[in-house]
Amino acid sequence: MLRYALLFWISGLHWNFNDTPVGGLPTLWQTRGDSAASVYQIKIDVDGSRYLAARSHGSDTQLGVQVSTSPQELPILSWRWRVLELPQNADERSLKTMDSAAAVYAVFSPRLVPRIIKYVWSTSVPAGTSFKHPKSGRMAIFVVSSGSQSLGQWQTVRRNLLEDYKQAFGSAPSSLVALGVKTDSDSTNSFAQADYDDIQITHD
Repeated sequence: MLRYALLFWISGLHWNFNDTPVGGLPTLWQTRGDSAASVYQIKIDVDGSRYLAARSHGSDTQLGVQVSTSPQELPILSWRWRVLELPQNADERSLKTMDSAAAVYAVFSPRLVPRIIKYVWSTSVPAGTSFKHPKSGRMAIFVVSSGSQSLGQWQTVRRNLLEDYKQAFGSAPSSLVALGVKTDSDSTNSFAQADYDDIQITHD
């Protein structure tokens, strides 16, 4: 199972991509949108570790993996991300400019009509802002980071899914059925670059 870069622990799940071939895509992760191979691939960092690189040139592609966990038992979602280029004039509050340099999705059951929390590194929306998707009340967007101040630097994010879900939807979440990442720049017809690593679901 290590060859899938998916480590099962008693305390949770961890994706670090270190056993995924350089230039490829993580095993078991599936795409939505344009060809993932043109946007995502595994690269090696200066310390020798591997990470998932995303390079969007006017594209809209999501990469995700199915899971089956209880947020009550494993409420903490954490990851590292690094933004290298922000999509120009992007603003997630409008459909016409809805691009994010980096985004991490948590998808909750039911699968056919899920509720979704989207954590983003925004070009222009201030960090700490949260709002519903402009076209769907079933997706809540939390702006974790914003702007160019920390471009090129790895940032570690830790979120409590129980707390964020209750804030967004006013109730306790059902099961977590998928996680995803997305770097897109189609709405602004520009470019975006970001990297992802160490995605984890844990109990504390």
